[in-house]
Amino acid sequence: MIILAADTGTSINTVAVCDGDRLLAETIVETGRAHSEKLLLTVDWVLDEAGLTLDKVEMLAIGIGPGSFTGLRVGAATWKGLAFARNLPLVAVPSLDAMTRLAPFYNEVVCPLLDARMHEVFGAVYRFSNGRREKLVADSVCPVDTILDLIPAPDPIFLGNGATLYGDRILARIPRARFAPALCSVPRASAVAAEAIALAGAGISTDAAAVSPVYLRKSQPEEKKPQSEVNP
Repeated sequence: MIILAADTGTSINTVAVCDGDRLLAETIVETGRAHSEKLLLTVDWVLDEAGLTLDKVEMLAIGIGPGSFTGLRVGAATWKGLAFARNLPLVAVPSLDAMTRLAPFYNEVVCPLLDARMHEVFGAVYRFSNGRREKLVADSVCPVDTILDLIPAPDPIFLGNGATLYGDRILARIPRARFAPALCSVPRASAVAAEAIALAGAGISTDAAAVSPVYLRKSQPEEKKPQSEVNP
């Protein structure tokens, strides 16, 4: 199955096209806030490099967050537009779940962390037993210490830009903490595609109309609204 996948929840613009679990082409580019300008251009480039056109794509997969409000909206809207225009199934992939596919974890406790700004992280905690994944702590937005308090292992593996940002704090709290290599800490669309395959196999809905980003908190403009405007 030809899968076109993307994740736009961070400053990384990553798009991949895969044939099942075989990667055909992928981009991992720092674009800041330029997802709206770059995303469709990147799709064209990736498909061209793979020797494919949109007509050959059989399934779409998009990272739905948590992450940047603007980036997630751009990614979800673009992929939903493609799904409706091409009548394609669309798999909504939790971005932190996808990050656990960035390395071959086997018997570890793993904690992906993304910088959420305002002294907080987006994070979750997973246990791998013989390569099988169990989610111990649901996706959260909170200070990094809150996540650290919930980790049930003395030597967990951390990954993501939040782990880099708060590395000293993590080691002060968990001296035996380990950190995935830098290349395994950047969101990758191929990991989104791999997670999508697993979700589709488990029978998750692929209805594009039901796909929406997961923000976990209100945007700053929403936070600043008077309570009377939020709850009229």
